[in-house]
Amino acid sequence: MASVGATSGRTPQEPGPGEAPTSLPSLAPVPGFGEGEEEEEEEPAEIHLCVLWNSGHLGIAYYDTGDSTIHFMPDAPDHESLKLLQRVLDEINPLSVVTSAKQDENMTRFLGKLVSQDHRAPKRPEIVFLPSVDFGLEISKQRLLSGNYSFIPDSMTATEKILFLSSIIPFDCLLTVRALGGLLKFLGRRRIGVELEDYNVSVPILGFKKFVL
Repeated sequence: MASVGATSGRTPQEPGPGEAPTSLPSLAPVPGFGEGEEEEEEEPAEIHLCVLWNSGHLGIAYYDTGDSTIHFMPDAPDHESLKLLQRVLDEINPLSVVTSAKQDENMTRFLGKLVSQDHRAPKRPEIVFLPSVDFGLEISKQRLLSGNYSFIPDSMTATEKILFLSSIIPFDCLLTVRALGGLLKFLGRRRIGVELEDYNVSVPILGFKKFVL
């Protein structure tokens, strides 16, 4: 590699009698040249999606490591062909798709087609099956309400926390609540983003955001 400090063939002016030798002026670093070569490249964001489908309705939630935020879509009707779910997958391109091991035949067929697709970019998502008990309604509510969220101050009481989360999360959307509960279970088990941290360090969740297509 050529040296940045290389100069032309001219000889610097020698000092006159009684003058102290003058050093060459230091060259200012060239912006963008060699900077950041030793810095690690920032890892691309990962999206992990959790989905449930039941009786013609869909519950979806996903975690984006780019902003450490959980995004959810309130219960929405979807056909047996699961066209809405396919739109979501095409839109966010998740690394993982988490769902219950106890599934409707339509969902089983859909997931089978999903993993057999070779043209998905950048690659096919990993299908993760969790026990159906991890998606129980009450345990999912409890998991949501007892979660450790950095955007909720420690000074907030349990009642205040419930009221605050109820203003953000649609607890009347049962499939969405169950999908959120399953997603939290998955994040805690895989320790997404904190794999190398101490076990008492939880996955950072900086907010909940609703999304619609």
